Amino acid sequence: MCMNKRAKQLVLACCVPVLILLGMCVKPLYTLLTGEEMILQTKPLDPSDVFRGDYVTLRYEAEEVPIKLLEQSVLTRLQDRGGEFEVYVLMKKKNGVHTPIKVTLTKPNKGEFLNGTISYIDKDNQGQEIAIIRYGLDNYYLEDNTGTEWEKASAKGEILANLKVNNGYAILKDITTK
Repeated sequence: MCMNKRAKQLVLACCVPVLILLGMCVKPLYTLLTGEEMILQTKPLDPSDVFRGDYVTLRYEAEEVPIKLLEQSVLTRLQDRGGEFEVYVLMKKKNGVHTPIKVTLTKPNKGEFLNGTISYIDKDNQGQEIAIIRYGLDNYYLEDNTGTEWEKASAKGEILANLKVNNGYAILKDITTK
């Protein structure tokens, strides 16, 4: 039986959205399967939402990078154009936790790094200038009725985030307590 032109167009129109949705899953799944493990220290923050259930909103120590770790090209771009732009944050494992060692505009050829978005320059509690960098790893959804335990751990800064990273792209895999 031969399909007429109209039927072929209908099949094609139905397949395109499905292929697009499947394509959106490739990068995260590939990262989970082949990515390198990375652990980040979190900072306290802990809301919950009636509609979405228990979750923790995570902030990371690696989001507040001392300005001395920024390459001159990053500083120049911030001063000249401002606004948010993509950066690469090279990381080094120290005492079981990954911390930033350098921020650059150029994608590194080797080493462990995260792809982030630099937002602005601010000052920390000690008055030191820091760059605020977001990695898009903010929310982690929890099992029902475990939110209170995680809130307490978060308030004490005792949560570690376990990531899978592939070529700078990161997936938040799990959270644990120290």
